[in-house]
This record gives sequence, C-alpha cells and structure tokens, in this order.
Amino acid sequence: MLKISIITICYNNEDDIKKTIESVICQQYKNVEYIVVDGNSSDDTMNIIEQYSDKIDTIISEPDEGMYDAINKGIKASSGDLVGLIHAGDRLFDDSVAGKIALHFSENNIDVMYGHSILVDKDDKPFRVNKSPEFRKNLIKRGWMPSHQSIYIRREIFDKLGFYRLDFGGGGDYEFVFRYFYLNDLKIKRLDEFIVRFAIGGTSTSNYRSTLWAYQKNHINAWKIHGKKPPFYFIPLKLGRKIKQFYLAVFYRVFGIGRNIVE
Repeated sequence: MLKISIITICYNNEDDIKKTIESVICQQYKNVEYIVVDGNSSDDTMNIIEQYSDKIDTIISEPDEGMYDAINKGIKASSGDLVGLIHAGDRLFDDSVAGKIALHFSENNIDVMYGHSILVDKDDKPFRVNKSPEFRKNLIKRGWMPSHQSIYIRREIFDKLGFYRLDFGGGGDYEFVFRYFYLNDLKIKRLDEFIVRFAIGGTSTSNYRSTLWAYQKNHINAWKIHGKKPPFYFIPLKLGRKIKQFYLAVFYRVFGIGRNIVE
C-alpha cells in the first residue's frame, strides 16, 4: 500500500487554512502522511493548525526564503513513496483523490502523474477549468504545463533530479516542471481526473495577473539556463491556453456541469 506525503505551505492564511487541512484529513485513503510548513505566520494561522495537530504528521513553523524554500522543507521531511502539494487556500478535489492517485501509480508503474484542476470563485463555481491532455514532451514546447498541485512524484526522484530552485521568483514551479518533464525521461502518465480546486486569491493565484509577464520571462529564462531556446510560438500558445480555460469554465457554468464538479 503506497504511502502518499501531502505538503501544505502557508503564511498568514488564517482565513483559508482550515478548508485546506480538512480536504486532506478527510481522504478515504488512509496511508497519507500530512506535512504542514508555515513561514512563521504572525496571524492566527498556527493556532488553527494546532487544532488539527492530531491529524497532521509533521508541523514546521519557522522563517523561510519563500514558497519554494518551504516546499523543499516539506519534501525533505517527507517519508512517503509519493509526494504532492496542496497550498493554503486550495483543496484536494474530493475525498477520493488520494486513493485514485495511489491506484494510478500501482497500476501503471510510473514515476510521475498529473491530472486536471479547476479554479473556483467565492461561491465555489468554475472560473477556469484546466483539462490536461495526455503527456507528450512536445507539449512543453507549445507552452503547456500541468497544474502544479495536480503533480505527484515518487519520493526518490527528488534526490536524483533535485529540488525547487530559489532563484526564479514566482516561476520556480515552471523551472521544476521543465526540468522534470522535458529535460529528463521519466515515466509520466496523466490521471484523467480532477485533482485540485484552486481558490481565487489563494496562495497559487494571488497577484497572478499583476505578475503575468514576469512569469513569462521567468519561463523563458528556465529554458535558457538549461541551454535551450523556446520556439517563437511558445508564449502565444501558452497564453492562449489560459483563454481556452476561461471559456471552458463558462461552458461548465452555462450547462450546469460545474454543479456536478464542485459539489
């Protein structure tokens, strides 16, 4: 029975950390190690986390060098066969996610998996829907990247390929995915299921619009530091995927599909 380590990073998330924690501890699959890494919050976040201390395997609360430093701390503290993330303010899609992930790894003998994600508004209705395609390396050249928190990786792979870099600002997750998905030959297979619900304003989406172009420059730089050059259509196709996700969310809402997804 595979052990899954799930890591939550947080900093001053007193308003939304509770729903994140509850989405993990309610999983039907019981072989889950839960690790919460707090960046020395100054609000009530740690008091809320402590209320769930009997359900959380490891709690770290100390200053860090940003979200990727916090993620690295969580990975290094993990003891599971598989490792994944769910940031403060976001949620695992439902209580069956962990079991589906474990079964997917067991049945397919893979190194890495990813799935679908949905961004929801304050009423828990679809705002952006990211349906991921089956994996092909050339998708990276066309601007595709799987939802970061839908990715689960075998623990030993981190020791072979390295952790998150701290010198990419908000683009550290892209460099990580580029290194793992494009530069190496891992066994990667999509799980055709929704894995995560992002929240508008959560750790993953706050300030996204204001820093959109900065992210794109970071993504281009991720290619350059590895001696690669992205094709000229990389950024246009990348941004075009976002537009498609918004339209798909409208379709879900209009036809009531969203009710089936988020309830």
